[in-house]
Amino acid sequence: VERLVRDEAARVVAVTEDKNDLTRYQIFLSDFPRRDILGLSVGQRRIYISYELGRLALRNARHRWLLRQTIAHEIAHEIAGHAKTNVSFNSATVGRGVTSRDLGLPSNLRFQHYSPEKELQADLEGMKYWEKLNWDCRIWIRILEEFQRQSYSGDIFHPTDQRLKQATRVCPVEPGKKE
Repeated sequence: VERLVRDEAARVVAVTEDKNDLTRYQIFLSDFPRRDILGLSVGQRRIYISYELGRLALRNARHRWLLRQTIAHEIAHEIAGHAKTNVSFNSATVGRGVTSRDLGLPSNLRFQHYSPEKELQADLEGMKYWEKLNWDCRIWIRILEEFQRQSYSGDIFHPTDQRLKQATRVCPVEPGKKE
């Protein structure tokens, strides 16, 4: 699992402005208590990826693409410098965001969320990486559509509907289909 995750991350980094700095990246596997957390970037090129997602990606292509989407999104956060301060002390949780318990952290710590705008920016950049890798952006769209089919709306910082609208807007229409 670790090798697969590192190899996929290396493929993505190879098409970014960090292509000569792969060794700066530290990719860790995590058993997040909250199962819908697939990845997390914490700054200084440190990224945590769900062990369960990696395990499933070894077994089937659908999860491999979800892993690739997650990795591209988290790498985009790192390159954009979104992670300035990710943990703050004694802060209340806002809305339906990620809590310390969700991450397996002590209860007096809280993950400092990226704004929805930064989350959407990370998706856009991630899709650009996919384009450079010649990966079909319609797969990105299908992943988000599947989230909706499963009634997974994301959270207030990762709204599936907004992410899907943006991806549909920037990804070319499938050949032979009308908009």
